[in-house]
Amino acid sequence: MKYLLKTLLILLVLLFSLKLVIHLFNKGHQVDYSIGNFSIHETLKVDSLNKTDNYYFVISHENFKLNFQIFKNYNKAEKIISKVKYYDAGEYKCILPIFKGGEILTDIMCVNNGNITYYHDLDNVKVNNFVSSLKKEGYDKNDFIDTAPTKRLSNTQTLYEKNLVDNHYLAMESYKGIILVNNTVKTIELFANDVYKKPVSIFTDKYYIVADYDEEYTFKKFYVVNLINGNIQEIRSYNEISFDSVIQGAVDDEVYIFDKDAEVQYKISLKHENVQQVANKDGIKYYNGKWTTMTLNEALDGKLFDNYYSSEIDGYDRVNKIGQNEGYYYLYKKEGDKYLVYRADIQNAKMKTYLFTTDDLQSVVYLKDYIYFKNDTTLYYYSSKGVRKVIENSELEFNGDISFGAYIN
Repeated sequence: MKYLLKTLLILLVLLFSLKLVIHLFNKGHQVDYSIGNFSIHETLKVDSLNKTDNYYFVISHENFKLNFQIFKNYNKAEKIISKVKYYDAGEYKCILPIFKGGEILTDIMCVNNGNITYYHDLDNVKVNNFVSSLKKEGYDKNDFIDTAPTKRLSNTQTLYEKNLVDNHYLAMESYKGIILVNNTVKTIELFANDVYKKPVSIFTDKYYIVADYDEEYTFKKFYVVNLINGNIQEIRSYNEISFDSVIQGAVDDEVYIFDKDAEVQYKISLKHENVQQVANKDGIKYYNGKWTTMTLNEALDGKLFDNYYSSEIDGYDRVNKIGQNEGYYYLYKKEGDKYLVYRADIQNAKMKTYLFTTDDLQSVVYLKDYIYFKNDTTLYYYSSKGVRKVIENSELEFNGDISFGAYIN
C-alpha cells in the first residue's frame, strides 16, 4: 500500500511538472470557437523576452467581419472571449466583446465600409440605443471619456495626474533641463541659463541626450539623463562639435549626429560612453529599417532617420510599422494642417481603425499599444480606453521646439 501511494505521489509530481514545463515553454496557440452566431478565431502570441502576450481575434458573422488585438496577460488561457454583444445600426454594425471575468477591454467597435470607428468617436442615434442596453453587462461609456482632474505644476504646466500609467516614464524639456513625470514630478536642471531651442538633443529608449548648451559655439560634452531615476552622466567627445549640428536618430543604443560645419557624422555610444567619428561627407549613414547612405546635401538639409518606415501600404503621407508578423501599421493622412491617424493590424491591413488627430508627426512615441503624441499645447496618449490628456504646457503655443519622451519599464 505504501509503495502504491509513493508511486501515485511521484506520478502526480511528474504530471504537475510536465504541465509547468508545457506552460513555461508555450509559444502561443490558435483556437476556433463559437459564441452564439459568431465564429471566433483566437491567436495567442507569447513574447517571453518582453513578458508581453498579445491576443489577435477575428470575429465573423454572416456578412460581418472584424479583427483586433489586445495586449493582456491571461496566463496563456484559451477562449478568453466569453460574450459577444452585437447591433446592426444600418450603415454601422457594432460589436462589444466581453472577456473572462466580465472584463471590458475595448470600447464598442463599429464597422462601416471595412473601417472601424470606436463609439467614443461616433455620433449615431441608433448606436446610442445599443449603448443603453449594455449597462447590465457593466459597460459604461464614461470609461472611454477623459474626465481626469488637473493638477497645477507651474504657471505654464498642468498635469492630469489620474491619467498617468504606472510603468510609463515621461519627460518634457524645460528651458534649463527636463521635467520627469511618473508617480512623482522631478525637475532636473542642466544649464545655467534658459535655452529655448535645443536641436542637438534626443529622447531614445530610457534616456534624454543633450549637448552642453552652456557653451557658445562648439561643445565637447553631452548630458545623458535616465528617465527612470533621474541620474545624470556625461559623455565627452575628443573633437569640438559645432552647435550647427543635427541629431539624425538612434539605432539600438547608439545615437547619430551630423556636424554641418565640419561635414562629419559622429556616433554616440551609450554602452561604451564615447563619441566616435563614423563618416565624412563621402559616406553618411542613414537608417530606415535598414542601413543605407544619404548624400551630403540631404545631411545638410537635416534628413532624419525613420526607424519605423514602411512602404508596404500606399495612399498615406506616412506609414509606420511596429512589429513584424504581429503588431500594427500606423497610417497618417494629412487633412488641412493636421493628420488623421489610423491603425491596421499587420495580420489584416485591409481593415483600419481611426485613432486620433495630431498636428505634429515628429512627436509620436509608440509604447506597445499606447501612442503618445502632441497636439497644440497638450501631450496626450491613445490606448484601448481612448485618448487621454497628460500634460498641458502653454509654452508650446509659442515654442513648438519643446520635445518630450516616453519610456515603458
